[in-house]
Amino acid sequence: MILQEKRSSNLMGLEAAVEVAAELLNKEIKPVLVGGQKIWVAKACDDFVELADGCGYAVLLIRSTKGLVLKNHSHFIKTY
Repeated sequence: MILQEKRSSNLMGLEAAVEVAAELLNKEIKPVLVGGQKIWVAKACDDFVELADGCGYAVLLIRSTKGLVLKNHSHFIKTY
């Protein structure tokens, strides 16, 4: 059995990436967050909803993530 070394994140790199992503998204007319099945795998459901709440972008889900965001959520638009 091979043990994988736990990797730590580069905090400065993460902050820079978030800043660039936010600049790009905030320039768009109608940005949309698309939730896919990897959210379940990564156990990032709460983080995704927090992101949706914080940024105010519309939320679209694929079928495998149906129920991740409630249909009455203020940013929810559709499940495909």
